[in-house]
Amino acid sequence: MSKSQIPGERVRILADQFLAVPTTSYQQRSLGAALFMFLDTATKTALHRAELVSKSALSRLLNEYSWDTEACWTLLEQAQWDCWRLAAKGKHRPLLRLSVDLTSVEKKGSTLPFVRVEGEVHGIHLVVLFAQYRDVKFPVAYRVYKGKSTPTPTTLAREMLRTVPHSIRSRFRIRVLADSGFEAAVFLDEVRQLGFEFVVGVRTTRRTLHPGEVTVSECPHGGYVELKNWPYETLTLGRFDRRDRTFHAVSSELMEGDEVTQEGKERWNEESFFKEGKHQFGLEQFALRTVVGLDRWILLVFLAWTLAILHRQDGLTPEECAFLALVTVLPHLHLNRLLHLFSKNAEFLH
Repeated sequence: MSKSQIPGERVRILADQFLAVPTTSYQQRSLGAALFMFLDTATKTALHRAELVSKSALSRLLNEYSWDTEACWTLLEQAQWDCWRLAAKGKHRPLLRLSVDLTSVEKKGSTLPFVRVEGEVHGIHLVVLFAQYRDVKFPVAYRVYKGKSTPTPTTLAREMLRTVPHSIRSRFRIRVLADSGFEAAVFLDEVRQLGFEFVVGVRTTRRTLHPGEVTVSECPHGGYVELKNWPYETLTLGRFDRRDRTFHAVSSELMEGDEVTQEGKERWNEESFFKEGKHQFGLEQFALRTVVGLDRWILLVFLAWTLAILHRQDGLTPEECAFLALVTVLPHLHLNRLLHLFSKNAEFLH
C-alpha cells in the first residue's frame, strides 16, 4: 500500500484484494455478501441475514469450498503491518504494544469444533494476539486452546509472538502486555529472547528473591524485585486496586510504579476488542460445524474490525466506522438493501 493513500483508499484496496482471492465469480459474490454481513453491526450476524445470496450458499462458502484462506490471512496481516509502518513514519523506534489474552466464546452442545469447558465456560477458547500503536489497533493472530494434553495458552502465545515480522522488530520497540495467566517463566524468557520488553501480571503469591524471599504482595509499589524462578534482570513491580482485589504486574523496564500500572491498563484495548468482536462483529455468533468454517469466520471478524479501524474518524464508535467501511467497499449491496426496503414499503411511501 502506498504511504500517500487516504484511509478510504486503503479500505477499498484491502477489501478488493481480499474479495478477489476466490477463483470463481460465484464464490467472490458469496464472499462479498459474507463481508457485508460482518460489517453490518446493526444486524445480528447470521447466515440467513446475508444480502443477495442464500444461507446454503454462504454455508458452502465457509465450510466446503476450497478458496485460499491462507492467502486471505496473508493479505490481511501484510495490510495491518503496513498500516503500523505508515503510522510510525518519521518516528525513531516508536513503541508498538502486543497484548496476548485468552477469551472464551460460550457455546451450547458439542457439535461445534473445539468446544470444551475451560474456566467454567463451555465453549471455544481463543488465544489472541492484539497489536496497537496509538489509535491503530488490530487483532493480528489467534490460536485455539484445545484443552488438557494440548499446547497451553502460554505455548500458543509464544508461537504467535514468534510470527512478528523481522521488519517490524527492527522498526519498533515492542512491549508485550499480558495478565497473570501468562506469568510463567518460560513465557517471560521467550519474550526476553525475542528482544521485546514486557509488562505482565503476576499472582499475589508469586515469590521473589529480592528484596528477600517473600511474595510480591509484601513488596512495595514501584519497588525492584527478582522473581524466584526467573534469574535474569531486576523487574519493577506495580500494584493497583480494583474494587476489593489487588493486582500486581512486573515490568522488564525500570519504570515508576504508576507507569507499570498504566502500561498494564493498555491491555484493556484487547478486552475492548473482545467485547466489540463478540457483540457487534459476530464473533460469538459462530455456529458452523467445521474447523475450516471456524477459521474463516474468525478471519472475517478480524477483517471487518480492521476495515472499521482503517476508516476510523474522531468521535465515531467502531460500529459507526464499520458502516462507513461497508458503504465504501460494498456500495452496491448497501444500495440493494435500500431498494429492497423501499419496495417492501412502496404502498406506505406512496
